[in-house]
Amino acid sequence: MIRFARAVFQALRLTLRGETLTPAHFRALEAWIAAGLTKLERAERAGAAGRVDLSALRLKLDGRPTSLETTLKMLRHNLTEEYPRLIRLDDPHSMTVVQSSNMNDQYRIAQFAEDDAISSAALRRALDELNAHLLNLPAIETVASDS
Repeated sequence: MIRFARAVFQALRLTLRGETLTPAHFRALEAWIAAGLTKLERAERAGAAGRVDLSALRLKLDGRPTSLETTLKMLRHNLTEEYPRLIRLDDPHSMTVVQSSNMNDQYRIAQFAEDDAISSAALRRALDELNAHLLNLPAIETVASDS
């Protein structure tokens, strides 16, 4: 009972400070997410500095027209919302979901990085760096549940 009360108070203290208790096996993923956000912001800044209209850069991916702007927004959503939610969930299948989503994001970024329509060298370089980062998702071993 005392351990439970201690855990409740620790969780309350972290919540009041706006912090979370990341499971140790997800700390490498958390660092990877932070680095990914930095590289994503670098790509967005490179586009803005080069006055590139990211919504006008479009490719047909998986049979659907997709803009670079939408691709970057989807990646931002995954890095800021989905992956942290999966870390907090700490389900044995969380990493599978992260890997699957990351594979889709990486594919889209790679396709845009190779697009000849991107004339900004800085944007192309930033997309290449972002693509390389997405290719290096850390391997995470999660603990399987008994159910």
